[in-house]
Amino acid sequence: MKIVPRLKITPKTRGSSFLKEVLKIRGGENVLDCIQCGVCAGSCPVGWAMDFYPLQINKLIHLGMKDVVLSSSTIWLCASCYACATRCPRGIDIPALMASLKNMAIRENFPAKMAAKPKFHKSFTEVIKSRGRMYEPDLFMKITKKTDLQALVHNALLGLRLWRKGKLKLTASETKQKDQLLPIFENATKEEH
Repeated sequence: MKIVPRLKITPKTRGSSFLKEVLKIRGGENVLDCIQCGVCAGSCPVGWAMDFYPLQINKLIHLGMKDVVLSSSTIWLCASCYACATRCPRGIDIPALMASLKNMAIRENFPAKMAAKPKFHKSFTEVIKSRGRMYEPDLFMKITKKTDLQALVHNALLGLRLWRKGKLKLTASETKQKDQLLPIFENATKEEH
């Protein structure tokens, strides 16, 4: 069994409004239905790397522990594989909940234990919005610190090997359907507010 951090729960650490917020977001509609059976934890392929299992995140939501939930590595590590959601006896859409919690953490500027993750998600979205498809060199330049020479050299060599095998293009291409993606981004932004 995973050893989780011991949390001190006091009236100051609890917020009754957090549960109400979560009940309004996508994936959070039925968090109160969780029976803490542990199926999600047993199904999760990346549970070993998380600081809290999905059922523990759900319990923390019930307790109103917003700071703990939104700064947890669990919301960033969720692979959205839906192994948990397909097996959940109560039909809780955990991957959608984790995505909504990620968006909430970014919007409210919560410090993540894994600092690169929010930056990665924002940068990934920016590249897709600007080009209509993923262009890895552009994403790499957005997420890598320009002062980290070791990472730049390592990834440049990796990029060169990928280019030689035909797995990476050096010139960016844009999709003709790029304009069709913009309404999708706008609708997703509206849903989160």
